[in-house]
Amino acid sequence: MSVRKILPLGALLTAAALGPATASPAFAAETALVVEGPVSAPGGWSQASCPSGSHLTGGGYQLPSGTPDTVVHNAPSPDGRSWLVRADRARIKAFAVCETE
Repeated sequence: MSVRKILPLGALLTAAALGPATASPAFAAETALVVEGPVSAPGGWSQASCPSGSHLTGGGYQLPSGTPDTVVHNAPSPDGRSWLVRADRARIKAFAVCETE
């Protein structure tokens, strides 16, 4: 499993075009992480799981360049802690986007 820190979140700002803000700025203390799952066997599953202390916010997959195959599953796991992917015949890699709590 590979984990990369990609985006520290800071103060949310109101654009001037939207007019003056009527509430105090919000601050986020969370950090987004991208977790890579292993490359699957041909036609097999790949799973990318969020580490302890984080929660899943999204995910996706990577197929080898030029692979003419169908992705048959690309969704969160039933428990909501990881992202699961499977291609019909190709090797595939899952990615999970996680935020620390």
